[in-house]
Amino acid sequence: MESIFGERATVATIMQIEAALARAQAQLGIIPAQAAHEITQKAQVEYAPRDRIDAYIEQVGHPLVATLKAWSEQLSESSAAFLHFGATTPDIRLTMQILQMRAATRHVLAAAHVLEDHMLRLAQAYQMTPMMGRTVGRHALPISFGLKVSTWMLENRRNIARLFAWLERTDSGVLAGAVGTYAALGEQGFEVEALTMQELGLGPAEAADWKGTRDKHAEWGSLLAIMSKSLARMAQDIFLLQGDDFAELDEANQEVGSSTMPHKSNPRKATAIIGLSRQIAHESAVLLDWMVSIYERDQISNDSSLANLARNMDKLLQAAEGLLATLRVYPQNMERNLQRTGGLIMAERVMFALGPYVGKHKAHGLVHEAAKKVLRQETDFRSALMEQHEVADYLGEQQIEALLDHKTYLGLAPQAVQRAIEYVYACRAKQAPMEE
Repeated sequence: MESIFGERATVATIMQIEAALARAQAQLGIIPAQAAHEITQKAQVEYAPRDRIDAYIEQVGHPLVATLKAWSEQLSESSAAFLHFGATTPDIRLTMQILQMRAATRHVLAAAHVLEDHMLRLAQAYQMTPMMGRTVGRHALPISFGLKVSTWMLENRRNIARLFAWLERTDSGVLAGAVGTYAALGEQGFEVEALTMQELGLGPAEAADWKGTRDKHAEWGSLLAIMSKSLARMAQDIFLLQGDDFAELDEANQEVGSSTMPHKSNPRKATAIIGLSRQIAHESAVLLDWMVSIYERDQISNDSSLANLARNMDKLLQAAEGLLATLRVYPQNMERNLQRTGGLIMAERVMFALGPYVGKHKAHGLVHEAAKKVLRQETDFRSALMEQHEVADYLGEQQIEALLDHKTYLGLAPQAVQRAIEYVYACRAKQAPMEE
């Protein structure tokens, strides 16, 4: 993200916009073609030295004005006279932010597609691998690890769709003058704005000035926050499941995790993702506050929040890619954990098998009573069911034995995983993965 939001990158973007403006004005005969040519030729960061910008900031206290002054020194007097001609600095700054946010979004999308590649691989590899499905911190019913991965994958896919939609909606800057009247640009103001956006490779200008609004920024920040929390949910799943009590997953971290406990290897990537998601969510709230501006243009700037969000998102995505790329899966431990309750996780299946004979509510009560005996450690689940004559008489020992086999109670989990995989590939066929 430094190549987008860094000081030199930001100066380069400002110069790119100013050069586009000059070319547009030259096409319309507003400024001399020679001036536009020189401005374009010298729209390179070496023509706006950092030390000169810093010196001017000390004088004027305005980074963009300081940049223009430093650059003007490198232009001929005749060309310098037409640099930033008729424009207002907020126009340039907001257009710069749109270009930066769009570039950052493309980077995020490219990384999200890499994550999707890893998720597809894991979903396919473990489509039918049984593991314990847990709700409210308790053993619920068997699922497959592929099904768990598919929930990460589809949430990631929804985030990809949201960011693509933001790119489609937010594809233009602004060049409307101090209060959106185009007065300084003259009668050709609309044409100047349209040509400038075209020169920058952006879409058509908005129908009216939007300098006093920040919903575009707030939406962008909110989408990054949502994506960060999606990945934090995945990271927390992995964090919990690689704990010693479960040992179903492992992020393959070989680093020392404690200065006093040599055996520890802490989940660094998962915790990094969760921690960064908190920072991103906090920073996105700043952009929401930025929406409440003063009249036609707010002077309160939160430019730094855009860069902070982008940089933290980049770190989070790198951690997520590393986590998924090296993730180890232990089916044998998943199987061990499936057996920890001695068959209680199959209570639902037994209840529904008994229901047609005694009714669902009575079946629930009978199975619940058997489960309570197991929880009191009086017996095992199979024996507790056999001791309930209303259960044993209808189902029989052989059927109860079969009903307690968790490997045959994955429902449509494997088919759901396949459906998710096919859905992702169909989405990709319609909209090719974003590349850097």
